[in-house]
Amino acid sequence: MKETEIRRMDKVTSRTDQVIKTFGRLGRELRISPKANVTVNKAGHKKEFFVETIDVIIGIGNDFTASLVMDIDAWEAFKKGEKIHITTTKEFKEKFL
Repeated sequence: MKETEIRRMDKVTSRTDQVIKTFGRLGRELRISPKANVTVNKAGHKKEFFVETIDVIIGIGNDFTASLVMDIDAWEAFKKGEKIHITTTKEFKEKFL
Protein backbone atom coordinates (compact mmCIF):
# COMPACT_ATOMS: atom_id res chain seq x y z
CA MET A 1 0.00 0.00 0.00
CA LYS A 2 1.35 3.41 -1.00
CA GLU A 3 1.62 6.05 1.73
CA THR A 4 -0.18 9.32 1.13
CA GLU A 5 1.56 12.46 2.22
CA ILE A 6 -0.82 14.94 3.83
CA ARG A 7 0.07 18.56 3.22
CA ARG A 8 0.85 20.27 6.52
CA MET A 9 -1.57 23.12 7.30
CA ASP A 10 -1.08 25.87 9.85
CA LYS A 11 -2.87 25.21 13.12
CA VAL A 12 -6.18 27.04 13.51
CA THR A 13 -6.02 29.21 16.62
CA SER A 14 -9.21 31.25 16.39
CA ARG A 15 -12.53 31.68 14.64
CA THR A 16 -14.22 34.96 13.82
CA ASP A 17 -17.94 35.28 13.29
CA GLN A 18 -18.70 38.85 12.30
CA VAL A 19 -20.72 40.96 9.90
CA ILE A 20 -18.82 44.09 8.93
CA LYS A 21 -21.14 47.10 8.52
CA THR A 22 -18.52 49.63 7.46
CA PHE A 23 -14.82 50.46 7.56
CA GLY A 24 -13.22 53.46 9.25
CA ARG A 25 -10.16 54.73 11.08
CA LEU A 26 -9.37 54.49 14.77
CA GLY A 27 -9.21 58.28 14.93
CA ARG A 28 -6.25 58.88 17.21
CA GLU A 29 -3.10 57.22 18.46
CA LEU A 30 -3.31 54.74 21.32
CA ARG A 31 -0.24 53.83 23.34
CA ILE A 32 -0.29 50.84 25.63
CA SER A 33 2.13 50.76 28.56
CA PRO A 34 4.43 47.77 28.95
CA LYS A 35 2.97 47.61 32.48
CA ALA A 36 -0.54 46.99 31.10
CA ASN A 37 -2.26 44.00 32.67
CA VAL A 38 -2.41 40.90 30.46
CA THR A 39 -4.54 37.83 31.14
CA VAL A 40 -3.68 34.49 29.57
CA ASN A 41 -6.93 32.63 28.93
CA LYS A 42 -7.53 28.90 28.51
CA ALA A 43 -8.48 27.54 25.10
CA GLY A 44 -12.15 28.16 24.38
CA HIS A 45 -12.19 31.69 25.85
CA LYS A 46 -15.02 33.74 24.32
CA LYS A 47 -16.37 37.26 24.54
CA GLU A 48 -19.80 38.10 23.26
CA PHE A 49 -21.01 41.66 22.78
CA PHE A 50 -24.68 42.68 22.75
CA VAL A 51 -24.00 46.09 21.18
CA GLU A 52 -22.18 47.17 18.04
CA THR A 53 -18.39 47.07 18.36
CA ILE A 54 -15.30 48.15 16.50
CA ASP A 55 -12.40 45.79 15.93
CA VAL A 56 -8.85 47.02 15.31
CA ILE A 57 -6.55 44.41 13.79
CA ILE A 58 -2.94 44.82 14.94
CA GLY A 59 -0.22 43.13 12.88
CA ILE A 60 2.63 41.60 14.88
CA GLY A 61 5.67 40.54 12.87
CA ASN A 62 4.98 38.70 9.63
CA ASP A 63 2.75 35.93 10.94
CA PHE A 64 0.62 37.14 13.83
CA THR A 65 -2.27 39.47 14.59
CA ALA A 66 -4.07 40.75 17.65
CA SER A 67 -7.40 42.51 18.07
CA LEU A 68 -8.48 45.52 20.06
CA VAL A 69 -12.27 45.43 20.48
CA MET A 70 -14.48 48.09 22.04
CA ASP A 71 -18.11 49.11 21.87
CA ILE A 72 -19.18 52.08 19.76
CA ASP A 73 -19.68 54.37 22.79
CA ALA A 74 -16.11 53.74 23.96
CA TRP A 75 -14.80 54.40 20.45
CA GLU A 76 -16.72 57.69 20.21
CA ALA A 77 -15.34 58.79 23.60
CA PHE A 78 -11.84 57.78 22.47
CA LYS A 79 -12.13 59.82 19.26
CA LYS A 80 -13.36 62.86 21.23
CA GLY A 81 -10.17 62.78 23.30
CA GLU A 82 -11.44 61.29 26.56
CA LYS A 83 -8.65 60.31 28.96
CA ILE A 84 -7.33 56.77 28.51
CA HIS A 85 -6.39 54.61 31.47
CA ILE A 86 -4.68 51.25 30.95
CA THR A 87 -4.93 49.02 34.03
CA THR A 88 -1.59 47.70 35.27
CA THR A 89 -1.19 44.23 36.79
CA LYS A 90 -0.67 45.80 40.21
CA GLU A 91 -3.93 47.77 39.90
CA PHE A 92 -5.78 44.72 38.62
CA LYS A 93 -4.64 42.59 41.58
CA GLU A 94 -5.54 45.32 44.09
CA LYS A 95 -8.99 45.84 42.60
CA PHE A 96 -10.07 42.35 41.58
CA LEU A 97 -8.05 39.72 43.45
